[in-house]
Amino acid sequence: MRISVDEIKDTGLHLEFEEPLSSFPILTEIESQDGCRFIGPVAIRVRVFRVDEMVEVEGRADLGVRVSCSRCLKDFSIPLVSDFALTYCREIPHVDAEDGEDDMELGAEDMGLALYDGQEIDLTQAIEEQLVLDSPANPVCDEQCRGLCPQCGVNLNETDCGCPSQDVNLKMAALKNFKVDKK
Repeated sequence: MRISVDEIKDTGLHLEFEEPLSSFPILTEIESQDGCRFIGPVAIRVRVFRVDEMVEVEGRADLGVRVSCSRCLKDFSIPLVSDFALTYCREIPHVDAEDGEDDMELGAEDMGLALYDGQEIDLTQAIEEQLVLDSPANPVCDEQCRGLCPQCGVNLNETDCGCPSQDVNLKMAALKNFKVDKK
């Protein structure tokens, strides 16, 4: 997924393409270790334009993913959509410090910039990072999912198990038997 800087005209550059999952090493590693399964290639649409010496990239990456519900463990598919805006430059622009401020050196990442060399920009790593950041941490099959019974393990979406309900807040369960010595 390389963009040639020379191909970017005054009107910008619009690209649509698909990349196989094998082009993204971190996503393939997540798939092999995490138990999720990515469905199909990554569909990418980008609009690229130049602003002086900087290259602006706005786009969207789409990928289907099959995951397990974090509440009931049922497998389901969801779309993974990542909208992104990236700015690339050849070198870090000089920023003058305001009066009274100590000299402070800012890096490219501090300014939200990515550096590139030569005449091509490789978007692979940046798109992969965006997809990983937009991945759901605790996916649920349905917002109304009741999950599993903490006592017997039955899926409460399918049936009621009849176990007595717990009045203990599970977040505070470790403190249930906590006693304070009064002296």
